[in-house]
Amino acid sequence: NENTASAAELEIINSIDDANNAVVAASATSSTASDDDAYIGTTTTTTANNNAGPSSSSKIVFLVSDGTGAASKKFVRKSLGQYDTPVQTRIFSFVKGSAVAASIVQMAEAKGAIIFLTITQPSLREEIVRMCALANVPIVDLIGPTLDTLSSYFETVPNGVPDAWYSGRTKSKLSDNYFRRVEAVEFTLKADDGRCPWLLPEADVILLGVSRTGKTPLSVVLSQMMGLKVVNIPLVLECPPPKELFDEDTIDSRRVFCLTISPSELKRTRTTRLERRGVKATEEKYSKVFELGKTSNYNDRAYILKDLKSARDLVERHGWTQIDVTGRAVEETASSIAEQLNERGLAFLSTLDN
Repeated sequence: NENTASAAELEIINSIDDANNAVVAASATSSTASDDDAYIGTTTTTTANNNAGPSSSSKIVFLVSDGTGAASKKFVRKSLGQYDTPVQTRIFSFVKGSAVAASIVQMAEAKGAIIFLTITQPSLREEIVRMCALANVPIVDLIGPTLDTLSSYFETVPNGVPDAWYSGRTKSKLSDNYFRRVEAVEFTLKADDGRCPWLLPEADVILLGVSRTGKTPLSVVLSQMMGLKVVNIPLVLECPPPKELFDEDTIDSRRVFCLTISPSELKRTRTTRLERRGVKATEEKYSKVFELGKTSNYNDRAYILKDLKSARDLVERHGWTQIDVTGRAVEETASSIAEQLNERGLAFLSTLDN
């Protein structure tokens, strides 16, 4: 019976509560917490100020879902980022019965928590909302209003199946969008790091940039997430770019983006790369034996400044778009490029399926 909690379910709820108390106590003496709160009962303490005080003063957020809770987690995390208040979040995944839901509401009442709800089954969702109202527990129904609006728009009722969009995709015919992305990824990997300049005319996006500006990760995101065919070309001070890049008959300058970065950030990144590859240690070792001077200028500040200036001059001569990636996430840069392409009428908007 879906409305009756099994002994195992109630045992899980009780063990969750015990585990939570232990984690909260531990968090009072630790300034860091695990970022992986995808499992039931895992607690994450989020503070914008490390001196915000003990965890007992933190607000508590419950995420209740009949699926994995991944969607609510992303939404709530983005919302909480707007506040400097210490927050503990707990995810209750795969909540199916009203008795289990009642136990969660009781815990929320006892702890003074707010509930964010993503329950697709209408009767259970309405029952949880009613329980919260009776217990004076604040609740935000993240999915209910959306389903009501879509029901009116589609003139039909939802099926009430959690994560049906994702679980049903493997059973349905693969869409053209899926194959487009696969093709884009294959193209992008083939053309990575300037290996196939003859593919430039076929590219949806052409990325330029000096070494360590993140061209390859950005290319993969653009191809995998947005289905764009990307060619990335490294700009090296001592080597000219491929001649195909300057063919105005086949290359649309509006599709060319050059990544730039602050000199200090680039120096730090290049130094780290040299250390990880053992280049610095090797240079120091042999410079003592053979009395050599410094052999690599890869992370030299003067060389970096010349490298960046050469790239900037090239961009200005050809009217290409320059994007500063200093301190920006790859996904943020990818979104910026997609927006600019759409504004120029050069790219399709990414769709929801596959």
